[in-house]
Amino acid sequence: MANADKPSDGSDLGPNAVEELAGAWDYFRAGAIVSCALDNAPLALSVDASAGAYRFVCTQCGASSHWFESGPDGVRIHRRSTPPPPSSDL
Repeated sequence: MANADKPSDGSDLGPNAVEELAGAWDYFRAGAIVSCALDNAPLALSVDASAGAYRFVCTQCGASSHWFESGPDGVRIHRRSTPPPPSSDL
């Protein structure tokens, strides 16, 4: 299990499925408290502005969802939170 000092990569916390994550996002945006699937503690929203991505992080155990973005086409899971470094092929 993830600990609060080192949030997970999203592999150990529901919601991870796109449908579940979209449902949690809609619930959160409506002003409701989204709870951790592992310990029922409230989830906080973490934002990576440079990647335009969000993730839910448990305020108690530190487990987290995948990074995701929300747009007109719905929720989309990010495979990484920041873009790769520029290529050094000069």
